[in-house]
Amino acid sequence: MSLVRRFFTVSGLTVLSRILGVFREAALLHFLGATAEMDAFTIAYKFPNFFRRFFEEGGFQSIFVPYFSDYYSVGKLKGAGCFASRLFSLIFWVMLFFSILVFVFAKQFAILMAPGFINSPEKLALAVEFTRIIFPTVMFISLSTIYSGMLISRKVFFPYAMAPVWVNAILIGSLFIGKDILSAGRRISYGLLAAAIFLYLYMLLHSRREKLPRVSLSSIKLTTGIKRFLKKLTPVLVGAGIAQVNVFTGSWFASILPTGCITYIYCADRFVQLPLALFGISMGLVLLPEISESLAVKKNTDLKGIRNRSLLFTMRLTFPSVIGLIALSYHMISLIYGHGKFTEDAARSTSYVLKIVSIGLPAYVASKIISSVLFAQKDAKTPVLAAIISIATNIVLSFILVFPFKELGIAAANAIAGFANVYFMCRRSGWWSSVDKAMIVNLIKIAGSSIVMMIFLLVITTYFEPNGKVEEMLFIAAAILIGIGVYVFSLYFLKDESTRACIRLIRQRISHNDR
Repeated sequence: MSLVRRFFTVSGLTVLSRILGVFREAALLHFLGATAEMDAFTIAYKFPNFFRRFFEEGGFQSIFVPYFSDYYSVGKLKGAGCFASRLFSLIFWVMLFFSILVFVFAKQFAILMAPGFINSPEKLALAVEFTRIIFPTVMFISLSTIYSGMLISRKVFFPYAMAPVWVNAILIGSLFIGKDILSAGRRISYGLLAAAIFLYLYMLLHSRREKLPRVSLSSIKLTTGIKRFLKKLTPVLVGAGIAQVNVFTGSWFASILPTGCITYIYCADRFVQLPLALFGISMGLVLLPEISESLAVKKNTDLKGIRNRSLLFTMRLTFPSVIGLIALSYHMISLIYGHGKFTEDAARSTSYVLKIVSIGLPAYVASKIISSVLFAQKDAKTPVLAAIISIATNIVLSFILVFPFKELGIAAANAIAGFANVYFMCRRSGWWSSVDKAMIVNLIKIAGSSIVMMIFLLVITTYFEPNGKVEEMLFIAAAILIGIGVYVFSLYFLKDESTRACIRLIRQRISHNDR
């Protein structure tokens, strides 16, 4: 299976997962709206969600997959199983300790995440309750990553990509069970715990099905292989800690703002996560084992060429996504979230945040791809240093912008920090030297076509105002389809070779089917 086909396998299932995620968020906001309970849930969910991103999408997989691939590439299957078991045991005991610690000191933990809640006893009490329910999910998510990492290292992507689909289905179901007994915030919190347990069992069964080395629990034993792994993981953990500060910077500042601001930022982030997962995370996930295996068996691998082609491929998809999110932000949020307790004012405030956050999307996607290549080369230092630059930028700009611009200032700081992250990684890794004239010309064509698409969408959103949800849904669908057509036509007119090659392939398939 080619690199592009693997990408579309992962991203296709990611689309399904994210669609279910949209239904989940729409149901949650229908029951809660931009209220104190929603703000409290958002804060309680932040830390477990960070662990999920770190273990499933972030640095842990980026280090684990190359190491596990090394064992497999040289035929040391017993050593691979022993390595995975030792790491599994280490994660289990460490996460058990932290789960107990957080359960006991949940109030202090909630205040650490959202210091502004001290002045809101209702929010603080809810955040403490939700934190105690949700935090144990960290253990099951972390342990399931051992199994998913083994599957990814063998280029078995389907279970990993399908898992979020099942998880979102469980979460949606939890919102409609026990409505007369528990509030929506409590229902989704217990649903997260159930989904995490399911995720662990799901990955375990698939690893057994693929006949991968069995993983067993034991006491903590720091073998030579584990020590070597932890040495490589240490800078990633430092970077993750820094990234954690980056994740919570917005929450810290938003917690001192009026009720609802945390929810606006959360909802806007959910929209941005869709193209980020489709393009950045999916491509980074596919690149990681591909490059790791080549390096492990000493193959000649054109890393610069792979990175440049991957970036251009994803930017062709990311730029129009940014335009769509900016131009159609209010209509999309109004359609999906604008019902129940989520008011029109909340939808409009969220749309303003989404416009600004979307600007940083190309940087978020590019950082996933560049860091995946660096991690596959076992260079963890560069992404960590880039994370330090990013968090420093985010904190300084948030402090400057939050008071005059409130949640919009927080969103702007986060977007600028994303570009600072990419700039530093490119500069330190020497990527700038691999940027040739052809790549610059292609990026200019992509940007130019995106501008044409933006003008078109601005015109139709200015002169057409849908009435009712059905009309709004049809308007969004039509705007997206026609906007994509305008974008592709512009790329074709500007003689973008990849676009012309795709159109030629489609014509050949059509003519072949007509025979």
